[in-house]
Amino acid sequence: MTILHTVSLETEAFWAKMLLDCDNPLGINNDMLEESKETCPPVEYENARYLGRYLVPRSILRYNDEEQPRDKNNDQDHVSKLMNDFEVNGYNINCPPPICCFDYENNNDYSLKGQSGFNRNEVYTRLGQEKIIVDIYDYDSRLWEVVARNQSNHHANPSLVQTKNDYIKEVCNAVDSEIIEATADAINTFVDLIAKDKTSKIRKQIKDTCYNNCSVFPNFRTYSSSGPAKSKNTLKGFLRVNNLPAAGIEGRTDEELLKQGYILYCAGNGGNKATWMRGIVHGIQLGIPVWIFGYAPVRKEDLKEFRESWIEEFEELKETTIQFASTILSDCDSSDFAENYFPVKVAGFLPQYIKPNPKDGGTPTEKGLVDTNGNPIAFNAHGDCLTTR
Repeated sequence: MTILHTVSLETEAFWAKMLLDCDNPLGINNDMLEESKETCPPVEYENARYLGRYLVPRSILRYNDEEQPRDKNNDQDHVSKLMNDFEVNGYNINCPPPICCFDYENNNDYSLKGQSGFNRNEVYTRLGQEKIIVDIYDYDSRLWEVVARNQSNHHANPSLVQTKNDYIKEVCNAVDSEIIEATADAINTFVDLIAKDKTSKIRKQIKDTCYNNCSVFPNFRTYSSSGPAKSKNTLKGFLRVNNLPAAGIEGRTDEELLKQGYILYCAGNGGNKATWMRGIVHGIQLGIPVWIFGYAPVRKEDLKEFRESWIEEFEELKETTIQFASTILSDCDSSDFAENYFPVKVAGFLPQYIKPNPKDGGTPTEKGLVDTNGNPIAFNAHGDCLTTR
């Protein structure tokens, strides 16, 4: 590929100076960079100019988590596979490096913004790898930046295939950011550009969904049920950020749980029988309440409708539990039920609609624990179940 534009000598010198102090457990160097140009030549993207392949300090490379094309943000199972691959095989020069551009939201001339490599970036953080190889591009517009990041994830390391929900997220984010117009023609053209790996039938399904839901899907956060607590896109991460104890009872004695004062679980549906049974058993055995935090495991077209259905599922299973208790006790029936003594309660829902709120300094629309309408609520371990408030 012919390079018509290059990075300035001043910027290269700045990076070179920073690289001297970067930790490099994978041993990435300029010889590997030059060899990779032969084993894995750079990719040409439509309406983008290739500026070159460079070894750069990761500290100057910014990733916007909300631009991650994956529906589940950083997929923790995939991150673990990548981690194992790097630890066993080292850095793979046959794998295309992450692509990026100069960061137009930064006032200096040396900062970059990543379009691909979101999962690899988390792996590099865990490994302590502070220098990486990148391919730098200059795009005609943000539209072509989005197109490139959706076409870039075909490489030799463990990789994920874009799903329908991934593309729906990208389309709706593009409409919300005014990268494309909210018209059928604009959506059709955009889907055909970014989803070339899908059949015409799948692309039509993506388009049909996006026509009606572009105002809902942008900036919808999903949570991984696996992965470390330091990641904000995991259930463990949400609990840590909000100073809540780890879910379940693992790693704690009965005495520690009694001191904690309650047990909590996260559930993707209100009728999760495994969560219910654990809650009833542990709550009754220890005499402490069990709080369930609801969330949507995947994106929902109507988040309020999902939450209301979640509550209905919870109440149905609660009624079944009460009826079961009344059938094995001869001197009582379900009318004798006392709400205060029921061990399993709903705390609220995790924040998932995180579109920036212009009335609140651009912070996410939903923050902390919320009710079915997305309004913030305070968690009180000694309070009432959400369904009775």
